[in-house]
Amino acid sequence: MLRENLRDAGEIIENILSQPLSINGLEKNISLLEAAKIYLENPASPELKKVVETFLQYPDAFQLMLQELKLLSKDLS
Repeated sequence: MLRENLRDAGEIIENILSQPLSINGLEKNISLLEAAKIYLENPASPELKKVVETFLQYPDAFQLMLQELKLLSKDLS
């Protein structure tokens, strides 16, 4: 059972991090993971900043993502 829960949680987290997001001001859709990787290579790049600005602009979407992560954390505790 625990193994299934871990696998399911991992799949959900992977989906959250790799889901393409449509971000105004960027040429193509980008995932949170891609934006973070680009930032690590070049902190001056705008991708991660634009993702964060979009979450600030649409707080309901951000809250849903946080709620999902909190539920996963609770399930795995």
